Amino acid sequence: MIARLAYWDCKEEFWGRDAELFESGAVPIMRTYEGFVEAKLLGKAGETGRIALTIWADGEAYNRFASSADLPRITEMFAEMYSKGGKPAPQEFEVRAQGFPEPNRE
Repeated sequence: MIARLAYWDCKEEFWGRDAELFESGAVPIMRTYEGFVEAKLLGKAGETGRIALTIWADGEAYNRFASSADLPRITEMFAEMYSKGGKPAPQEFEVRAQGFPEPNRE
């Protein structure tokens, strides 16, 4: 699995709109790619930092998306929201381990 983290500063007035656009614009595009697992937008109320976390089944799936025209298209969707410093700074990581909640044992 591959995790992509992209960090950026979002203008304060876009709190709420960022999540709406992520869910209605970015995620539906990513869902069209085989190997897409999940996406989350992270942020703290009252703060401008945002992290987009996406998970991909493997490097091939991620590379198909990363080399497509859709990644820059998604980045551009959020352009009006970026604070000074501009576009997100992404990093990719191999998922080395993961955990899940224990099933209920009643």
